[in-house]
Amino acid sequence: MTVTVPANPAVPDPPEHENFAAIGVAEWLRDDRAAADEHEEAMRAGTHLQEMRWHMEAAGRALVAAKTKVSGLIDQHNLDGRRTLAFWLGGAIVTALVVLDTIPLNWAAQAFGLNAAGSWVITLILLVASIGAMASMEVTRHDPRRHTTVVVIMLTAYAALVALRTSFLITVVGESVAAALLQAVVLSAISAGLVFLGAAVMGRTRPLRLSRALAAQRRAQRTSEASEVAWHHAEERVERHLAVLRRQLVRQPLFSAVPPGMSHPDWVVALERALRAQFAQR
Repeated sequence: MTVTVPANPAVPDPPEHENFAAIGVAEWLRDDRAAADEHEEAMRAGTHLQEMRWHMEAAGRALVAAKTKVSGLIDQHNLDGRRTLAFWLGGAIVTALVVLDTIPLNWAAQAFGLNAAGSWVITLILLVASIGAMASMEVTRHDPRRHTTVVVIMLTAYAALVALRTSFLITVVGESVAAALLQAVVLSAISAGLVFLGAAVMGRTRPLRLSRALAAQRRAQRTSEASEVAWHHAEERVERHLAVLRRQLVRQPLFSAVPPGMSHPDWVVALERALRAQFAQR
């Protein structure tokens, strides 16, 4: 198989060199069944490579959008970087602290002298008040005066519970003043400690929107990395097919039939371009 060139041609321009190479490669693929089959496989690999490139670019755009959203939410809610706990983790810790607070608050509620059902109603009210105190301390964290006011109100409420529990233990249970006061102070201190700890956890917990945005960013990052790996694998597959076609082309007369006015290295480059152009056909 040879490439037809004009007789006694003038030195052809580079575009004409490319045309000669394209014609020669097309004739070779038409006449050589093995090369044509390999070319078909290469075409399918090239189509897959293009699809992987689209997926990779789409994943990259999604990752950029996710990072932009996270950056905006961080500027709004976590500019100082204090909120390091995921929303679900912070919520689980606060819930556990509230459950633990049920025990000392229930003992404190018994001081009201109600039956079991009434004591549990008082306990639930105190639990709601504890949760509100946690939230209030977190909300007023950047306002020292309001924060101090919330803390003073909390300590006053706990002092009242101490007095009520002490009185109950002295009059109903018959404890001594020292023992009753110690028990009441310990119970209130435990409850207050759980509330302050819950407020601290709230201060370290990311808002739900930020946690979701960070989770979406992590998913987008994984998708982007996976799509990039898939693209590289598809590219390697195309290169393997191209290498096979190159080896087949080297054994053809076309490889050594250099048109007039060209050097063999220039002809090899032109054939290489023509062969790669075949991969781009759809």
